[in-house]
Amino acid sequence: MGDIFNNWCEIKKDITKKQKTIGIKERSIVFVNIGQNVGYEQNGKGDEFLRPVVVLKVFSKNLFFGIPLTSQIKEGNFFKVITFSHKNKEYKSTAILVQAKTFDIKRCKYTKGMIKKSDFEELKESFYKLTLSKEREPRREIMEKLYNKNEKKSNYFAHESSYIDDNVEIGENTKIWHFSHILSNTKIGKNCSFGQNCVVGPNVKVGNGVKVQNNISIYEGVEVEDDVFLGPSMVFTNVINPRAFIVRRDEFKKTLLKKGCSIGANVTIVCGVTIGEYALIGSGAVVNKDVKPYALMVGVPARQIGWVGISGNTLKFIDNKAEDEFAYYELENENLKVIKK
Repeated sequence: MGDIFNNWCEIKKDITKKQKTIGIKERSIVFVNIGQNVGYEQNGKGDEFLRPVVVLKVFSKNLFFGIPLTSQIKEGNFFKVITFSHKNKEYKSTAILVQAKTFDIKRCKYTKGMIKKSDFEELKESFYKLTLSKEREPRREIMEKLYNKNEKKSNYFAHESSYIDDNVEIGENTKIWHFSHILSNTKIGKNCSFGQNCVVGPNVKVGNGVKVQNNISIYEGVEVEDDVFLGPSMVFTNVINPRAFIVRRDEFKKTLLKKGCSIGANVTIVCGVTIGEYALIGSGAVVNKDVKPYALMVGVPARQIGWVGISGNTLKFIDNKAEDEFAYYELENENLKVIKK
């Protein structure tokens, strides 16, 4: 027995030093280096002391609350039989409710399938009832928060493959699609859309009605006002002179995208600039200085070749005057005067 514990201690040292971790989400079956325990506690199996665990609640990118599983089918108040799928096959397993605990993400080795949504809801309810017996009444507030009994339902949509950190505000009717990550202390407005593989934050503010296409990272230092369009794979920066071996978090430059501007596909915006309201940046441009409101910009580096209206269409002037369905426009000393209809 002593050798078993010594072997586990060596593995535990390696786990503690681990840097790279895997992403997890609720309902996942995760194989965890659960270790060598004492007495009736559930042990890991094999040389790496692995055991499957169902993820009940993700607290942060570092911690989650899980329930170990056993392949033996058991009945009773302390157990819950669940069904999970992997590679289009279904398997049955038993969740050991009394062995539930908090796990560090470093313990996770790999994921293998997800349990059925109906089983997941029943599992939460079974554990909720077990932990809220009369003798555990003082823990009710904690348990209710943990299992969403009193939480207000999200009024936004986030695909199950996306990851939302703690301390994030997301407005109603906003949609966050596949493989996106919203980092802490980020504020996102109403009616926004984030495509696949987007990263936002930390400490980023995004207004209402913003459309963010696929493969975009909005870094700390960037602020996006209402109704901005960000085209596929456009790029922000936040440091003028980056070095891999120098930390320059205190040198982030603010980049501001003002209301209604549009940024084309594959545009690069060098940090520290302001894009004026309703400006339009053509695909592939590199913006390295401030852009006037309503300016039409193209090229590397970007240069102004005209003006656009609120509609996004190029304005055609007659005697320095133009209009579209939204406003009247007049050129005055190389600037545009706008009177909305």
